[in-house]
Amino acid sequence: MLLDLDLKSLSVFRISGLVLVLAFTALLIDYFRILRLRWKMPPGPLPMPIVGNVLQLPKAKPWYRFEEWANQYQSPIITVWFGRNPTVVLNDCWTASDLMDKRANIYSSRPTFQVPGVLMDGEKFNQTMLPYGDRWRLHRKLTVLPLSLESLYSSGQCFVELSVRMMHLLMIAF
Repeated sequence: MLLDLDLKSLSVFRISGLVLVLAFTALLIDYFRILRLRWKMPPGPLPMPIVGNVLQLPKAKPWYRFEEWANQYQSPIITVWFGRNPTVVLNDCWTASDLMDKRANIYSSRPTFQVPGVLMDGEKFNQTMLPYGDRWRLHRKLTVLPLSLESLYSSGQCFVELSVRMMHLLMIAF
């Protein structure tokens, strides 16, 4: 067993070789996980280990490459890998409209942030980390309400109407 080995008897070369084998094994396992996930995603170029498709993209105007890949895979939806993370690219306005407008309730949410979101209960109370739903809509309504009232009162006309009503109520009361 590995733990029973005497570390003094191992040479530096054996330890470094063992570390390299473990690192290579971890890299292979991670790459096979990416390949398995790739089968569930829309078509796209084969990602390289660790960097994904980043090296295949030009530094300027990457949307030209996205269009090439869409034509190559004959699909308006492609998957591009930035590192180990897949990104779905929509290449025409009809597909984008269908997914973003007509099916917005499915796709309009935020990714889950583990530490600030789940562990620190940010998903329940923090507007920036709430998933899309009824609670998010309530928080948004409460956040936007003062801004909309401020814009209404900025003209000054509302203050005049409010003070006239107040004076009228005071005169009726006495």
